[in-house]
Amino acid sequence: MGGTAAAYREVLRVRDARALIGASASSQLGDWLYNAALLGYVWIATDSALWVGAATIVRLLPFVIFGPLGGALADRHDRRRVLLIGDLLRLALMLALALVVAVDGPVAVILAITALASLAGCAEKPAAMAMMPRLVGERHLGPANALLHTVQDLGVVIGPALGALLLVVASPEWSFVANAATFAVSAALVSTMRPARVRSESHAQTGFIGQLVGGFGDTRRTPFALPLLLMVAAVEFTYGAQTVQLVLYAERELDMGAAGYGWLLAASGLGGLASVLVNHRLSMSMRITAAVTATAVLACVNQLVFAASDLIVLALVAAAVGGVGLVACEVVAETALARVTPPGSLGRVMGVFDSLSVAAMITGALLASVLVPTVGLATSFVVLGTIAIATAVICTTALRGLDVRNRDRAEALAERVAAIEGLPVVAGSPQVVLETLAARAQWCRLPPGVDLVVEGAPAHAFFVITDGTVVVHQHDEVLRHLGPGDFFGERGLLDNAARAATVTSHTDCTVLRIDGDAFLDAVQSTPTLLSAVDVSYPDLVREGRSTATSLVDDPNWTGS
Repeated sequence: MGGTAAAYREVLRVRDARALIGASASSQLGDWLYNAALLGYVWIATDSALWVGAATIVRLLPFVIFGPLGGALADRHDRRRVLLIGDLLRLALMLALALVVAVDGPVAVILAITALASLAGCAEKPAAMAMMPRLVGERHLGPANALLHTVQDLGVVIGPALGALLLVVASPEWSFVANAATFAVSAALVSTMRPARVRSESHAQTGFIGQLVGGFGDTRRTPFALPLLLMVAAVEFTYGAQTVQLVLYAERELDMGAAGYGWLLAASGLGGLASVLVNHRLSMSMRITAAVTATAVLACVNQLVFAASDLIVLALVAAAVGGVGLVACEVVAETALARVTPPGSLGRVMGVFDSLSVAAMITGALLASVLVPTVGLATSFVVLGTIAIATAVICTTALRGLDVRNRDRAEALAERVAAIEGLPVVAGSPQVVLETLAARAQWCRLPPGVDLVVEGAPAHAFFVITDGTVVVHQHDEVLRHLGPGDFFGERGLLDNAARAATVTSHTDCTVLRIDGDAFLDAVQSTPTLLSAVDVSYPDLVREGRSTATSLVDDPNWTGS
């Protein structure tokens, strides 16, 4: 338990991660409050289950259709700005919705505003999930994702109750005003985050539509992305089916009345909250395939329990256990996906991930609506539960090699962290900063005569020499030799200036190349690092004419 708390404290020490998690907590609370209030108001205004169903569809369908669009936006633009604009748009739309409700406007207008609000929120999850690796580093990514899901489950537990309470004690429009307030809080927190330095050279080479379509191509090409997606889809399929099944199950089999579904939903939400005790360990496990498969099966197997039992206590326990599996599966799968996806396409892949997850949820609800009256409630539990469990188990075969890749990646990261943390320039920097730098670093093992940076070229990286020597020269004049423990390239990044000199390997050497954006983010968040750079040996800086980048300094360099 102490290790769990320590892992979460490390994440919350990072100011921007803390702000992102707080913003997510606020918006998720509002979303669930708003969902309950919306459905309750539509039912009161129309007395029609058809309109209530339409409200659910128009709220969810934009995420299916436009989820990849949100992911493309998150990769094309500053993700902080994407989150901020999304919050402000939803704030305005919620105020508009409150106004329409206050004047008893048409339900069709209410549903249209609902669809627009969902559209405005399509980029939230892709942007947040794509930002988190940059903020906390790879080792803390699991705990960070667990915290994100924990605050979302708090919204599941608290939000519907607040929405129902507001409908009872206040006019309906105040529920939507309250949701607008949560977006205002979220926007305020996001605005405190530092803008990210994300270069978009590759984005500029393809049009927006190309990037949108490219999200599906990136997902297909990313190793293990499809089976991980299908694992989560099986879990969301079960959740969607149970939004239909458990309403009838609570009333017919458990004899709990109209409030029974709420109790089962609350039990599932509490199970999701309890998963915070194990999520970070599961997501950091070296046996990630077993972890994601076991949690997926755990989330779906309660379908079989519901089919076989009418005991209230057992049903509540099964719902809670299913909640543990649902949240844990999402945390483990999303953390694994973030590790295997290139940072520049993570938003697009997460957009596709979110879109297909919601599509699976809707599919489960639709199939349950058809099967329950056709074959009966118990049989629908068995059929849909078996489909979901079989999908999860079959996907396990496509995850062969993920554990080895995960272990190799962890060992390589530890090697790079060890090389970085021994440098005087990073003395006093938090561990999470070292890990973030290491995650965006790569080894360059070079023979003599290779230009690492070229005079007059743009600056893209920061370099640390771990073995061998390099020579710094300008206009064919040798300025100095650098050896193990020395570093170079920082001034061009800090001043956004062209390279002032050429640096060439003098002997066989090993250099750690750290991505320039990662270095600038670290400098911005860590004053001690900036101070150390400022007192380092002077790096020649002058105006230079931009030319083609050199082999190693080029942002697309792969070591070939």
